[in-house]
Amino acid sequence: MTGAPGRQWPPRVHVRGVVLGPSGFAAQGREWLSLLEDLGLEPSLHGARLGDVDGGEGAAMAARIGVCASRMPAPERVTLHHVLPPGFEPDTGALADVVLTVFETCGLPRGWAERLNRAAAVVVPAPEIADAFVRGGVDAERVHAIAPPVELGPFRADVEPWAGMPPRRPGVQRLLSVFDWSPRKGTDVLLPAFARACRYDQAELVLKLSPQPGQDRAAVQRHCRRVVQQHAVGLPPVVHVVDDLMTDEQLPGLYAACDALVLPSRGEGWGRPVHEAMAMGVPVVATRAGALATLLPSPEFGFPVRAEVAPVTAEAARSAPVFAGQRWWEPDPGDLAEQLAACVGDPAASKARGRRARSRIRALCDRQRIAESICRILDLVVTNASAEPISALR
Repeated sequence: MTGAPGRQWPPRVHVRGVVLGPSGFAAQGREWLSLLEDLGLEPSLHGARLGDVDGGEGAAMAARIGVCASRMPAPERVTLHHVLPPGFEPDTGALADVVLTVFETCGLPRGWAERLNRAAAVVVPAPEIADAFVRGGVDAERVHAIAPPVELGPFRADVEPWAGMPPRRPGVQRLLSVFDWSPRKGTDVLLPAFARACRYDQAELVLKLSPQPGQDRAAVQRHCRRVVQQHAVGLPPVVHVVDDLMTDEQLPGLYAACDALVLPSRGEGWGRPVHEAMAMGVPVVATRAGALATLLPSPEFGFPVRAEVAPVTAEAARSAPVFAGQRWWEPDPGDLAEQLAACVGDPAASKARGRRARSRIRALCDRQRIAESICRILDLVVTNASAEPISALR
């Protein structure tokens, strides 16, 4: 990837926001920071952590974060805010503010659009999310859809499987789901569908949970087994629950240890486990909705599950009040079971879809194209702020 122009770019870039921790949003923040550094823009950083768990970044990335955090923000700067929309506050010392953000429903809560309209530009990962922000009241000319600058190099076919996986019985396919335990991720739909679609001697399911303070893995394991037993026809298939803290460097091995990924989410701002599985050539069963419709637009690339727009339930809103009054996408339970059965029933055809998905995600997340897109936005906001624009990336 070529760098930024040889001359010093005026003004400098300052990054505010989430880059620390094991969440997918934090990982995305690290990738944006790393891209800016690779372009030679020497970003300064005021970083933050999302949630209560440390970790996620490897040693090399931690060192890079330290370098950026040691730089002082320049007097003339564009500030890139990698935050969820309620966390955005304009930088009073910046020429312009650019918000790199996500949200997972069909619109935005009251008041968010007014806040985001104070930024010069709002960057989201997928066109479906851009549409949701515009429906929520953000000025259309401010909103830009750019795929995150995922570092796909580590996601290679020759990666060794992660050693932390439970032992696998011979001849049984291993399905993986990666998420934090919440109604949005659709575990209430996944477990019954898995029990109906898969036999004990055919497939097992590994639930990789995000580590959370106070999370009782054994209790989650017991709950999953009870649900699968209630819905299984014959001997119930096995469910394993894993909640180890993993670094970015370990993640490719997680997917290498599995035959397919399943994520019947009701809403994704991007869908990081889906793009990671696709990058590994691992076939994916996922809801065709929200940003996942960009990642998995047709059966050519995996096993998309039908979904309908539906109000967020009161129960889901109690666990995540930010979703109260919103609409998201309800996966079709019957179609989910059919797609799981199709994925497991013909492993060779599933692998072929996984190979095509790998090519798709590498084109979608091409870092050179993403670099050109973000620099065009920087050019635009600097020009609109009556400052000297940078030249286009060559």
